[in-house]
Amino acid sequence: MKCKSLFLFVLLLALFPIFGCKPDPASLLAAVKVDNTEEAKTLIGKGADANCRTSPNGWSALHYAARNGNVQIVQALLNAGADANYSGSMDGKANSASALKPLALAQAMLEVVTQVQASQIEANLRESGLDDAALLKSATDPKAADRYQKVVDLLAKATK
Repeated sequence: MKCKSLFLFVLLLALFPIFGCKPDPASLLAAVKVDNTEEAKTLIGKGADANCRTSPNGWSALHYAARNGNVQIVQALLNAGADANYSGSMDGKANSASALKPLALAQAMLEVVTQVQASQIEANLRESGLDDAALLKSATDPKAADRYQKVVDLLAKATK
């Protein structure tokens, strides 16, 4: 009887990581960075930390979702408790002058997609060192201005 109980206990411990642990924050950041909406929403639904960051002072998942203009991921992160008021820097340095909130990032991208000629957006982003494939795809999308405006609206409401 003791062996059977011990066996069941060990079996339950072995299954705990499969059913009981939250997803690794790096997985959520990776999904958000590459603009994988379904994977990000799945990880958030499984309890991934909505406030995960690249480093203690770095960008959060919400920063990347705002930068990419992904309305669905921004909404899912906010619903899961993401802090819209957190200021982080892309380089992750403490007290960085470049630290900003996700709202400021979304506003800057909205300005880019509405004020720069569509044919020049990619070149301007690349010149600024922002040559991330997900960002380039998002910013050059014909519906980018509408998406970024929705993200700005969501974040403005969340920061009040």
